[in-house]
Amino acid sequence: MSPLHRADTQSGAPVEEFGRDDAYPLIRDERACIVTALRLGWWMADAYHQAQHAEPGPAAEDRSPGPPAKLSNFTEMSAPRRMRMYLDGVDVALGQIAELTRHTGPLPDTSATRARLPDLDRSGPVDPGPLLLALDELNMEVLRWAMATNHRVGLAYRVGRSLADTVRSGDAAQLAQRFGGRQIQISRWLEELATVLPPYSAAVVRRSLATWATAVDQAGRADLTAPTLAELAGELRNQGDLWRGVLTGGLHPRDLLDEEDYAVVARNLIIRDRRLVAQAARGIFWPVLVPLLAVLFAVVGVSAAAAAGSPTTRAAVALLGLGAGLAAIWRSVSGPALAVAGEVNRPLLDSELAARMAVRVDRPLATARQTAAATARRRRQRRPEEPDSRSKYVAPLSRADLP
Repeated sequence: MSPLHRADTQSGAPVEEFGRDDAYPLIRDERACIVTALRLGWWMADAYHQAQHAEPGPAAEDRSPGPPAKLSNFTEMSAPRRMRMYLDGVDVALGQIAELTRHTGPLPDTSATRARLPDLDRSGPVDPGPLLLALDELNMEVLRWAMATNHRVGLAYRVGRSLADTVRSGDAAQLAQRFGGRQIQISRWLEELATVLPPYSAAVVRRSLATWATAVDQAGRADLTAPTLAELAGELRNQGDLWRGVLTGGLHPRDLLDEEDYAVVARNLIIRDRRLVAQAARGIFWPVLVPLLAVLFAVVGVSAAAAAGSPTTRAAVALLGLGAGLAAIWRSVSGPALAVAGEVNRPLLDSELAARMAVRVDRPLATARQTAAATARRRRQRRPEEPDSRSKYVAPLSRADLP
């Protein structure tokens, strides 16, 4: 939850630690509000898709009068009931957003869309045109209301709707169009909402979107080593469910990591830390360390020369002075260095974790790549057809002349 819009759960009084960055009213729970808006956008896109492919229900005389063999599932619901469920979900989500944003005005109304639902229950061909127009009008009203209520809420609604349209089941040609630039805009919205979405979710989905865009581009250029557009289209819906789960908090991407992932993160972090230490040491050696060491050796040399006693005593004095000086230099340098390293390591660790989480979230893409690799391997192992060794003077075999 963003500290800019966090409220005390006991008294409801807002807690402003870093000041406001916009002119919107304080939100009680901004993360819950943004996640609800994102789910609402996905819900609306699903409702429109279901209305596009609505099938006519059975006539009244064809319906079974008895109870079903088991409890009906979502896929067994009639088109009107399914659309009512979607509209009920829209009403609930709008009410939750209005409560969290302290909105007191009227909400978008779903009654006009509900009035079109009886058309789906008629026998015979179904004309979804009026219902689709009503849904689109409701979508525009919800978008207008969300953007006017809070800019981030409107962006979250657009992210959910656009992401659902991107991962919609379709043919290969549609897949190339969906990744023709839409993922760039979705990534920009996710970057803006990163502070109010669940931890790591925006960074992980943005990386995953970029990986999918690259895979779709390779498939469009007929790369034999990459999955085809048809194979990618078959796995895209599964990938979309993972994206939705990560963005809404239902799936924490860190739960997908195992011991091997943490070992890779630790190795990469150590390698990057070693490079940073080497660069920092080269940067401070001449302007800082060399003058300090020169002064230290001069002071130790003068102290040893001025000390009375045997050469052994002078050597002991020199070693003690040198050790004390090196310890003082280390204390003066190590404190700021460790503080800087702690500040730098946190974003580095987050970056490495996000990279590994994106790899784990891309399981459907990995499945498509494994299928493509297996197909290419079988194609390479297939023996070429042997040339025909028969003489040109021998007549070719003909089919049997059967009655």
